[in-house]
Amino acid sequence: MAPTPFEHGLALAWSDGALSRDGAIMLETLQKQLGLSDKERAVQEQAWLSEMSKNQRRSFGDGDQILREWLEGLDDRANLAASARDMGRAALDVGLSKSAWTNAYQFADGLGLGDDLASGVWLEKEAGPLDGWPAALDPLAIILGLVISVPKSAPMQPTQLAEGDAFVLINHSDAKSKPLSWMPELIPVKNDNCAWGWRGDGKVSTTPPSNDLVYCNSVILSWIRRLVAMRHQRGESGLEELPEGFQVMPSSAELERDGNNLKLSMIVDLGENGLVRPWASVNVDGKVSINPAPENLGSTWARIHDGLANVMVTALETLPGQLLQAAGLQTNWTNISVHEGWITHDLSE
Repeated sequence: MAPTPFEHGLALAWSDGALSRDGAIMLETLQKQLGLSDKERAVQEQAWLSEMSKNQRRSFGDGDQILREWLEGLDDRANLAASARDMGRAALDVGLSKSAWTNAYQFADGLGLGDDLASGVWLEKEAGPLDGWPAALDPLAIILGLVISVPKSAPMQPTQLAEGDAFVLINHSDAKSKPLSWMPELIPVKNDNCAWGWRGDGKVSTTPPSNDLVYCNSVILSWIRRLVAMRHQRGESGLEELPEGFQVMPSSAELERDGNNLKLSMIVDLGENGLVRPWASVNVDGKVSINPAPENLGSTWARIHDGLANVMVTALETLPGQLLQAAGLQTNWTNISVHEGWITHDLSE
């Protein structure tokens, strides 16, 4: 198990075999910086001290300067956040195991950088080639395996466009499709516009509308499944407000359209009470709004309903940005609407 940020601070403070007064003061500062309660600190400190090396004390206070430099490095929040995103993407290129991800996320989250690291791993967030990182993030680099292998920046190669139907279309002169690390089965395809289609011989069943940004229902459904799976990977509940002991199955998600409403259902494992398929719906008419849960619905079922509705809202709010950023555009989207099997947006500069 990788150390927590506070345990790393302890290791620096005790690196000379003894804790100085300055070191103790800096540990107090680190505790406040990490937002640890006294109880949380005590648990980590006791566990670490019980395993501390029995080496003889070599000097007094030699570790203080290293700890001081590390604390100062933690103050550069903007640079740390950007570096965490880049490190997340680089780790994905090198190869990221589930255990490495769990340990890295735990450490980064302790620094308040968990979401930034996750953005680099899972999403198309401003993660550039990794040429280095702040010294304050050396422990994170070790956990991710980047010290051994940092991917080199390679020259940009022209994107290979496949034959096939387009399931995503962006009508913008500057948009260029490229492979998507966060949805690898959706590949760039030949089209007059920037376009992606499903790998294989997937065929659209209806003609796409001629809006600025258009994507098929199957794409938003795949994104919903990925959002839920990502939460599972991070050790979180698949749905917000999901009662403890319940488990959602992202692969079971189904999406239906009824007029301007999109209805999402998903199998939920209730443990001893078996499997159920609850649902929730949102209204899409220029904006997205959650349709109320049925009347007289029990509190547990209402929480599941709201969790399903919220994940739909999150998906519809985030997927357009993902696609536009992947296409190299920095533009806004408005006026969401649904058509026969498609979701559309207008683009605004």
